[in-house]
Amino acid sequence: MHPLTYTMDTLPERVARTLLLAVGLLSLMTLWDTTPAGGAALVPLLHQQFLSALIAAALVSAVFARAIRLPVLAAALLSKLGFVAISLLAPGFAATPLLVLDLIGIAALLSAGVLLLRAERQQARWDGPMRTRLEA
Repeated sequence: MHPLTYTMDTLPERVARTLLLAVGLLSLMTLWDTTPAGGAALVPLLHQQFLSALIAAALVSAVFARAIRLPVLAAALLSKLGFVAISLLAPGFAATPLLVLDLIGIAALLSAGVLLLRAERQQARWDGPMRTRLEA
């Protein structure tokens, strides 16, 4: 983007940033409730918590950094969808509060994605057609 290009701050983008922040903070809060088991399962569970903390930090960072919003949103969706799929396919499936929070997070992330794409389209219309060649 050219340094003199004006970037619009639209309502859909503000709502999307708010949703990203909410899902990021919600993801961080769920880590405090999760206590890892002992034994052989400890290392994989700690690794999973570490990755969840990275996703949560990336979501909070995406509120401020426009360039990483869509990739972070895609990574967070993939992570949450994976958890939900594994939970549903696990033997002895039982709906847990963490599963419900991830389903809410998925809905919020999908909404944020739609709003961000809408804001990008509006920005593209605002910018108009780009020049394809340099004029002397």
